[in-house]
Amino acid sequence: MKRGLRKVLTGAALSTMLFSPALLIQVQESSAIEQTVVTNPDFGVGQGIEWPKQVVAPYVDITAYSSDEELSNNGALNLAAVAQQTGQKFFKLGFLQARGIRNGRIDWAWGGFNGLSEIDNDEWQYEGIKKSIRELRQNGGDVAVSFGGLNSGAFWEVTQNQALLYDAYMEVIQGYGLTRVDYDVEAAAMGYEENLANAKAVKKVQEATGVEVTLTLPVMDTGLISTGLAVLQAYLEAGVDLTNINLMTMCYGSSVPDYAQGSLDAVDNTMVQLKEYYQRFMGTTLTTEQAYAKLGTTPSIGFESEAHPYFTATMFNRVVQHAKERNIGMVSYWSMNRDSKVDGGQGQVNNRYEFLNVAQRFTDDTPLPEDKEKPTIPENFKAELVTSRRAALSWSPATDNDFIEKYNLRLIGNEEVVERSTIDTRYTFENLKENTTYTVELTAEDRSGNISDKTTLTFTTLADNESEYPVWDPEKVYMAGDRVVYEGIIYEAKYWTQNNNPSESGEWGPWRQIS
Repeated sequence: MKRGLRKVLTGAALSTMLFSPALLIQVQESSAIEQTVVTNPDFGVGQGIEWPKQVVAPYVDITAYSSDEELSNNGALNLAAVAQQTGQKFFKLGFLQARGIRNGRIDWAWGGFNGLSEIDNDEWQYEGIKKSIRELRQNGGDVAVSFGGLNSGAFWEVTQNQALLYDAYMEVIQGYGLTRVDYDVEAAAMGYEENLANAKAVKKVQEATGVEVTLTLPVMDTGLISTGLAVLQAYLEAGVDLTNINLMTMCYGSSVPDYAQGSLDAVDNTMVQLKEYYQRFMGTTLTTEQAYAKLGTTPSIGFESEAHPYFTATMFNRVVQHAKERNIGMVSYWSMNRDSKVDGGQGQVNNRYEFLNVAQRFTDDTPLPEDKEKPTIPENFKAELVTSRRAALSWSPATDNDFIEKYNLRLIGNEEVVERSTIDTRYTFENLKENTTYTVELTAEDRSGNISDKTTLTFTTLADNESEYPVWDPEKVYMAGDRVVYEGIIYEAKYWTQNNNPSESGEWGPWRQIS
């Protein structure tokens, strides 16, 4: 997962330059056994509490500076204010990273940034971070600290010396009064050997403190990827008691067209992997229910980038309901900054806390309050493209006091009525009749069944010979960029072609579909 600011790298691990490999191994092994005694630090943020077995815990980019007057503590997100407004009590703070080795210890800071640590407190934003933790705890909430993240700087990247890792984790856990920590293992930090060394240190920390440990890993719809499985293996071999294996149900790429369904599949497929790996590497037989209970799911809400679809609250609701049905251990998302709309609009979230409202259904067993407020009318309803056989329609999202469950479309024309529903803000009607006038009624519906007033759109399909582009002719030679119509669909030639049916072109053929 990402940080909102750019990281500055400082420091370097020099030990590998000072010893021969054999001697270094001996020194590291000796250090791993003879752990440094650390006096109990106290960073002045209070003491954490026991977390529920099932929990909603959004990620917070605690390094991202916020100037929102209502939700800012010296630039840090005001967690107590969020809790007071929403009832949300638990958060995961990302990311604590290492800047190198300094004076025989891991030099850590939030995001790896100068000024955001005990050793070089900037007396402003770092104090805001601590104030957010302290005030949240005073209001009955708690935080978990997440080590690692997408960018380089994981503790176990900087060193595999178990004594140094142990001391650093003990300092952070005791200083922040933590009862739960998270290891977000991504990108270059996923090596098996590095993670095995880290896991051994984590195991010793867990024995000393009883801290709960969650492990956050990248995933595809098929389950954990190979490097993620190797990391899981390392932690199991080291004997770490994992409260949750948290899946980054996000950023799948073009191979997974439906990110919501992909996230459901990821949970189900990883459950099977967990049963196998616990048996192989710990000798523990998990039931299906126990394996699901160890899982967490963390989508990236709203807008991530142009490479990924906008992850809507409706899509998230599918993830949450599936998590509830499967009785998994945790629902999270990236990030609370986006959902509270203090991210400068990067996530393009429509309504503050709309995703948190969905997430909280995971642990809410009370009946839903009666909701009689209907959604707003979808705006900007238009036909983006009309041919003789199809019409591509789009509209802007409606808003609601809760969230939009779906959009309903009613197509009237050619002496028939066709009704369709979609979670998206676009829909294409196909197999229409040429030269025919159609009317479409569009409404938004929320999860309580309240339906907005309708908006309507009328369009007329083209005659078969009326298209802007010529009908495909098998005898004609087409060059790159030439466009044709075939069965009401527009195609564009990718290169020289003749007598190649556009509808049979496929991904590697000479034609690509335009509409």
